[in-house]
Amino acid sequence: MIVNINILKFRNYFIPCLGGILGGLSVSNNFWIILMPLSLSILWDGYDYKRSNFVWGFFFILVSHYWLIYLHPLTWLGYSWLGSLFISSFLLIICSTLGGLLITLWGLIGKKFFSKRYLFSYTNYQICIKVLFLSFIWALGELILKQTPFFWIGLGESLIPGDLYLAGLARLFGSSGLCVVQLLIGFWVFFIFEQWNHKFKIKEFLFFGLFVILGLHFLGAFLILPIERNVGFPVAVWQTNIPTREKIFVDNQKMFRKFITAQRKAISQDAKLLITPEGTLNRNFIMNIPSLIDTLTGGFRISENNLRSSLLLIKKGDKSYTKFIDKSRLVPLGEKLPKLLNNFSVGLSSLGGLQSGEPSRYFDVSKIPPLAVAICYEISDGVKIRNAINKGSELILSIANLDPYPIKIQQQYLSLARLRSIENNRDNLIISNTGPSGLIRNDGRINNLLDSSKEHIKVFYPIFYKQKTFYSKFGEKPFIFLLIILFQQNLKMFKRSTNQPTP
Repeated sequence: MIVNINILKFRNYFIPCLGGILGGLSVSNNFWIILMPLSLSILWDGYDYKRSNFVWGFFFILVSHYWLIYLHPLTWLGYSWLGSLFISSFLLIICSTLGGLLITLWGLIGKKFFSKRYLFSYTNYQICIKVLFLSFIWALGELILKQTPFFWIGLGESLIPGDLYLAGLARLFGSSGLCVVQLLIGFWVFFIFEQWNHKFKIKEFLFFGLFVILGLHFLGAFLILPIERNVGFPVAVWQTNIPTREKIFVDNQKMFRKFITAQRKAISQDAKLLITPEGTLNRNFIMNIPSLIDTLTGGFRISENNLRSSLLLIKKGDKSYTKFIDKSRLVPLGEKLPKLLNNFSVGLSSLGGLQSGEPSRYFDVSKIPPLAVAICYEISDGVKIRNAINKGSELILSIANLDPYPIKIQQQYLSLARLRSIENNRDNLIISNTGPSGLIRNDGRINNLLDSSKEHIKVFYPIFYKQKTFYSKFGEKPFIFLLIILFQQNLKMFKRSTNQPTP
């Protein structure tokens, strides 16, 4: 009896814990092709156990989002050292708990339609329909989360750089489709193990799966075949490398001197436009002399007594901005505070509470074609980027401030940015305070990248594209259509099984 209890604990706790850790490690990592299928096969093995699901989800987020700890120390905002450590650790635990609860909910839905106990009683068609449905449900959950303020890097965005060719399929069905494909691969590994465990022949299913996976890779590689590139538009990128904890000591006069020096260096490199990262300029920034070059700069502006984080256009010859696009998706507590807390705390930012701008990411700038703008983690919302592309944006522009977070968050940011390029067939120019900054080509390959944590002013040559992909044209409509069909098929099977008389 004691042995059986220990085996059950091992199955319900340790193995899912290992699976979640492997999955978290594989996010935006070159080891994806080994770790993620194994992690997802462990998830499928215990998906009908609530505890197993929670443990897997908890540790998946704990490992993939561990960079939240790097918010500490927050002593520069007035918190005590211990209070700062508690806050950063508490945020990570809360996010991990949310991940565990979401996977638990997914498993509860799955148990209604797919019982692992009767796995080999189902026909191949029934297994296919049920597993597809559960995979689509998961992808729908990720799609919904991306529309919320929470920063969520799920399965859909975890492929790059581990498997660029498979990620090429995003040109057809976006990150939601990539999420489904990964879950299917995980189930394939799990099902082979179950067949082997029950001493069934695995050769046929093994080779069929390998053939399909290989075919998907060939298709993805074909969709993102490199093409000959013309000389693009000369844009100077200024990676400012001003740590957030020091930014509060840089007043407008100091920033003006840095700003005008950057403009002169951009002009010396024959640039026609200068772009700076999120939050470069403080509120009420006005130049002492007219701007030397057209500049798109991250900064803050006051609108209707509210502070907004924005991308500001300062035209050559002007002293202040004439156009802007405000950040729409704000970090909870970090940038946007509940009204109840406004009078008690600045939150996790020296700025206090910000206000959101319009949801559209379409930005029409004079002298160059329209842009699809993502400020910081707005890059994780592929839907809004796609909408901007559909309105006519010919280049994705991503500005961010990822300080004080570690290299891991930069890798995840790059993964998101590269996927947005693949989905929409657009170059993506990224400019971050401490990195990453550089140019991502329309096929998701990195054209050039600056060294992190160093100040740079370098000219890149992005190309403006007009051709749209299948995904940028149709978006999530095919996904929702298939989800409805799968739901109907599963509902029929469920009703049929419940109407059968019990022996």
